[in-house]
Amino acid sequence: MAGSRRLIWSYGLVALLTIILLGRLSPIATLFLGTWLPLPLLLVGWRLSTGEVALLALIGALFVFALNPGEAVLLDSLGLWMLLLMGLILTACHHRSWPPGEAIMFTVLVLGLLFLVFFLGQAYFQGITPGALWAQKSQEVTSTLTEMLRETGMDSSDLQMVGLPKVGVQDLVAKVFPALVLINTGLVAWVNVLVVRKLANLWGWVDPGEPLSHWASPEWLVFFFVAAGFALLARQAWLRQAGLNLLLVLGFVYFCQGMAVMAALLERYQVPWALRGLGYVLAFMNPLMVVVTILGLVDLWLDFRKLQPSREA
Repeated sequence: MAGSRRLIWSYGLVALLTIILLGRLSPIATLFLGTWLPLPLLLVGWRLSTGEVALLALIGALFVFALNPGEAVLLDSLGLWMLLLMGLILTACHHRSWPPGEAIMFTVLVLGLLFLVFFLGQAYFQGITPGALWAQKSQEVTSTLTEMLRETGMDSSDLQMVGLPKVGVQDLVAKVFPALVLINTGLVAWVNVLVVRKLANLWGWVDPGEPLSHWASPEWLVFFFVAAGFALLARQAWLRQAGLNLLLVLGFVYFCQGMAVMAALLERYQVPWALRGLGYVLAFMNPLMVVVTILGLVDLWLDFRKLQPSREA
């Protein structure tokens, strides 16, 4: 048994270090491989203890320091620290038998608060205002996005390519930067939890929790969703911006619920896996994303999955 535990931990370590190393090749590699950084931690945590996963995350962090010696790595690798911590928090939630949806929301909340504290602390120690640091971070995100689009042969001068009104990328990022951070964190956590549960089921590992297709957002969130919509009509620019960010974040929450409804219906009618995969890919494309979001919102009242008795219980 001890040998099996060491083997699982060793596989997780090799996978984690490989993702970190290959993710340094280019911005696109950083985006796609970085997304899966929590996965080795979650797979190891499914079979081993939270302490063993914490040790794995610590070695991953030390490996990053070895690749980039110096204090600058603390700021330059903030996203990586957040991803390692994400894997550790989700593992701890799994060992406490939390439902996966609640674990993801808790993880996003904790990481969002930590990012806010880090952001304000960085502004304080650099002697600049949070607004100035906000503009700086927005510029960094815009530069990364521009470089990634350039590698794929796209033009980042405007966003008409995704069906939006013509608008500068940096202006858009500056307005919705908080929402982008939370949505990206939630999406990465959601995808990793989904994949680790699928792999665990494929390998015959015990799954004590309910499937993600049964997840439903708290019903009281809809009041904040409506309030965010009304905030867009306010005269104050800061209130409109806050409403826009809140609307985007809650829209993502209802998109996830719509995906859960979609997955439950596809499972109920035993749709072949190839068609399911195609449906999931199309759901992320505009304008079907809006349709899936509306599906998740309407599910609060129509209860497509017949979960209402369990909610009341």
